[in-house]
Parts: sequence; C-alpha cells; structure tokens
Amino acid sequence: MSEKQLDNPSQADKTGKASSAMDTPWASEDHEPATVIVLAGGKSRRMGSDKSLLLFMGKPLIQHICVQVAPHFDELLIAGGKERQLHFLNARIVPDEISGQGPLRGIASALADSHHDLNFVIACDIPWVNFTLLRNLLREANNCDWVIPITAEGHYEPLFAVYRKSALPGMRQALEEGERRVVGALRHCRVKTVCIPSSDGIKNINTKDDYRKLLAGRD
Repeated sequence: MSEKQLDNPSQADKTGKASSAMDTPWASEDHEPATVIVLAGGKSRRMGSDKSLLLFMGKPLIQHICVQVAPHFDELLIAGGKERQLHFLNARIVPDEISGQGPLRGIASALADSHHDLNFVIACDIPWVNFTLLRNLLREANNCDWVIPITAEGHYEPLFAVYRKSALPGMRQALEEGERRVVGALRHCRVKTVCIPSSDGIKNINTKDDYRKLLAGRD
C-alpha cells in the first residue's frame, strides 16, 4: 500500500502540529514484515455517528490514520466497516467472521486474513499515531502472542497494540466463552505489557466534545 494511494498528508495542521509520521523517521525495514490493521468500527453511541468518517484535516478520520501508518507496513487491512463507504481507502476490507461480536471478533477476523505473523492494530479514532510507542511495541514482539500498552493506573490499550497470529486460538476461545471485550482474551494469551505514563499517550476521539477539541487544535 503506497502513501500516494491514500493521498499525501499535510505536513502540519492549522496549529502547526506536525504529524507523528513526519516527526519520527521510520521505515518498514526496521521490523519484520508486518500488517497494520485499522479497526473501522461503526456507529458510536457516544458520538452518535460513525467515527471513522468524521472529517479531520480535509479527509475522513480513518483515512488520516491510514496515511500515517500505511507507508511503514507491508500490508494494510481495514477490519469491519462497509466496503461501499470505505472504497476510497484502496485497501482490503475484512468483514467480521460473525457480525455483532464487537472489536474482539473484528481483530480475530483480520488476524486470520492477514498475510503476516506480526500485526499492529489501531482503532479508527486515534488521530495522531504515537510512533515512538509503536516502535517499542514492535521491539517487544518476541516470545509472546500480544504486546499491549498499560497505563500507570492499570488500564490496558488493546486497540493500539501488536498481535501475532498465535493470539488467534486464545481470542477464539474467549469468543466461544461469550467474551466480547478485547481484554477478555488476555487470560488465554502469552502477553507482554509496555508501560506508558497515562492514557494521554493514546488519545481517542470518543465524544462530540473530543471531536470539537480536535478540530480546534486542542489535545
């Protein structure tokens, strides 16, 4: 997946804040062949609309994220979402194997479809990619199924994490047990954690107020 296909990002937004991809020189040669999986999600109850299609810097939020991450990976997959709505991404869209089972099923479906053992999963509502953290996660991705950030308060960040295909049996077992939360599969997998100072290190857009602050240039 080339950056050109997704449209080139602006060097900076209206506040002068540069994209993380621009701030941190980094290339796919720094790690083994890997896939990036962007979770498209769907309609958010708190947002009241599909977060992936919210406009930011002149393009849908999911496209803004794909532009940042796609050049650094060997494959780009979109987990979930509707192909007719996301055709502009020029990426392969992987539907959930069974619908209505939340992000755990979405990640499992995309992992099964991925061409690589190493996979980075990111939600569609994280406008700025923390490449320093991402690099650290990839470096730790050996002798384990899953590398996940954890805050000082003990909060896991499973939607900005690195997964190997070996996580699939544990994820499927959790699904069979009725689990829908991604962290519910942790007990079935060999997991490494990477500590981050607080959840501020990974900023999601969850509410309309979050979105207004993003557009206003306030983190």
